[in-house]
Amino acid sequence: MSFEQMLVMHASPTLANMKPSSLISLKNLPACTSCMEKLRQRGLSFLPITTAKGVSLILIYRRKKLEEALQNPLSRNILSAFGYHGTLEEMLDQLSRRFLITDCPHEVGFFLGYPPGDVQGFIENKGENAIFSGVWKVYSDKEGALEILQKWTKCRRKYIECFLSGTEITRLCVTA
Repeated sequence: MSFEQMLVMHASPTLANMKPSSLISLKNLPACTSCMEKLRQRGLSFLPITTAKGVSLILIYRRKKLEEALQNPLSRNILSAFGYHGTLEEMLDQLSRRFLITDCPHEVGFFLGYPPGDVQGFIENKGENAIFSGVWKVYSDKEGALEILQKWTKCRRKYIECFLSGTEITRLCVTA
């Protein structure tokens, strides 16, 4: 699967500026730098979180939207308990360090735009007792979560349709 296909499949809501960030795994990061540069000009940022066995985990994010998501008081409080402080860059550095300690730190949900109450519920319940499970496990507002999930799913379908019809990835990336 090409880098562009990966973005459309796994990061459409971030491309559309509906979501602060997305994670994708890439086998050949250097081959993607040209496309990444074009997308940076449209407001996206790319951060290699970790690399193992030739596969890089990349956080694709929109700086302003991510900063806003991380300002939620509940998110800030929990992130602080996990050692997240300071600027966005410092918090992203801490996230990278946490990925070295654990395969997937639970607080990554705050970065991915999941509802803070659900991230808190996941952490407190150790992933058990969810009232609904979709892209993330829901612990508080099922209807609100379903609404978000529906928007993200509709976006992904529309982006796949446009991409398969020949629309370039840079045209699919909303300028923020």
